[in-house]
Amino acid sequence: MKLKKALTTFILCGVGILTGCSSQFKTVAEIQEKGKLVVSTNAEFAPFEYKEGAEYLGIDMDLAKEYASYLNVSLEIQDMDFDAALLAVSTNKADFAIAGITKNAKREENLSFSKSYYTASQVIIVKENSEYSSLTSETEILNLLSENQAKIGCQRGTTGQYYIEGDEDWEFEGIASASCITYDNGALAVTALANGQIDAVIIDEAPANLYCKKISGVEVLDVVLTEEEYAIAVAKGNDSLVASLNDFIDKMKEEGIFETIINKYYGQANE
Repeated sequence: MKLKKALTTFILCGVGILTGCSSQFKTVAEIQEKGKLVVSTNAEFAPFEYKEGAEYLGIDMDLAKEYASYLNVSLEIQDMDFDAALLAVSTNKADFAIAGITKNAKREENLSFSKSYYTASQVIIVKENSEYSSLTSETEILNLLSENQAKIGCQRGTTGQYYIEGDEDWEFEGIASASCITYDNGALAVTALANGQIDAVIIDEAPANLYCKKISGVEVLDVVLTEEEYAIAVAKGNDSLVASLNDFIDKMKEEGIFETIINKYYGQANE
């Protein structure tokens, strides 16, 4: 195992050399000296990050813009797959990742995190008037999904996938007999549900409400599966950036700016 881990590290370093990425993260002072903040995201997770044309919008994107202004630097946003967004930080291709990222012990093995800025909930989307629609408890829903050997969709690499499959590090038991069907983004999963290709979708509450507003024939069940804390991911050991982000998050909340951003976007999920 140690040899394999060492070989992986060597390969990653080699990739870094070939792609010209830095082998060392940038401190806050170095970011300011360079004059540019590089942020990775997965812009497929409204209302936290999404695109309209070439413009990046959403709660997380507004926070990234505010932080760049806070440092008085320009902002470069790199849009990629969710897992790749985290890898971009650990390989120092991006200064931080913000993409509705849940902070937990498993991810903290390879990344450092800011303090939490948002508490999210995992919920279940099903087809309207399905046999799941009238269920009102987590136990009832999970039992029926298991009995039916349901196909459950989620966005790849997210908490939903770990919840369905089970994960010891996340303390999720998994849904027995169910199949986890992963998609590049939540919209594809919900569309597959509406088309009858899968039986349910597990995803965060805010995007779930948006998808159900835009895609007909599906609904969010009024049951919370789990709560989690969103945080900003930075390279392991980049303490100066973590401290700066924590001060920034405190400032955003104390001055009411974060609440304004939340109301700007989250209200759309409840229209």
